Amino acid sequence: MIVDFHCHSDCSDGLLSPKQLIKLAEQNKVQMLSITDHDTLDAYKQKISTPIKLISGVELSTTWNKIGVHVVGLNVDTKSESLLKTICAQKKIRLKRAEIISKRLEKCGLTNALETIKKTKKNHYIGRPDFAKLLVKEGVCTDPNQAFRKYLGAGKIGDVKNQWLELAEIISAIKQAQGIAVLAHPLYYKLTNSKLRRLLLDFKKLGGEGLEVVNGYQNKDKTDHLSKLCKEFNFKASIGSDFHCHNQWKKLGCDSQLIDSLQPVWSTF
Repeated sequence: MIVDFHCHSDCSDGLLSPKQLIKLAEQNKVQMLSITDHDTLDAYKQKISTPIKLISGVELSTTWNKIGVHVVGLNVDTKSESLLKTICAQKKIRLKRAEIISKRLEKCGLTNALETIKKTKKNHYIGRPDFAKLLVKEGVCTDPNQAFRKYLGAGKIGDVKNQWLELAEIISAIKQAQGIAVLAHPLYYKLTNSKLRRLLLDFKKLGGEGLEVVNGYQNKDKTDHLSKLCKEFNFKASIGSDFHCHNQWKKLGCDSQLIDSLQPVWSTF
């Protein structure tokens, strides 16, 4: 079975609309799909007819021991008051960060950056890549990579840390929405094995139920490593492409056989 429980539309930072994303999923023979945009459920406001089984989802940022991590909520009630309040809080935090970045970049000659970006964005999602694009457009930088190297990367003037809601709050909101909390791309955080195990233990204690064993293209060693951890901590296994746009590393849809030895997260849907 071809499934995908982690992908993004233009309701957050993806390039395709929900309708276009679902059409691509149909072309790729995806049978179960969750659009997991950052801090928004807007993709599910649109009425789209499709033979694909759609699972409501969202990706929320949080912190663990001062390290940023992402949690995917799957099969959530999109009208849950608790979840909607959490999403609203996350949006305010993201906007506050964007305001600080914009103000800091004025020192580099980029004025009214946030207002300029807002005019070209149809959604609330504004991140450092948007500022990087603007720096290039205004001729301050030659390309986005230079923008990050000089202004937006770690330790630079535009590097502003978000004060996300705590991990316990994020998991609680997902559970109150009758959803399943899944730790997204666990190897992305570049933790030592001992720290990763501590994260998984805390995630489990707080009510997390799933682990993303496959995220896009990854080698067999990584999949095997995460599969072992998934079994050890008794998590349900999730897989997703983390698709944002067409490129050689991200193809919408994943083969469920990659985790056929584990209990799949969709067994509870």
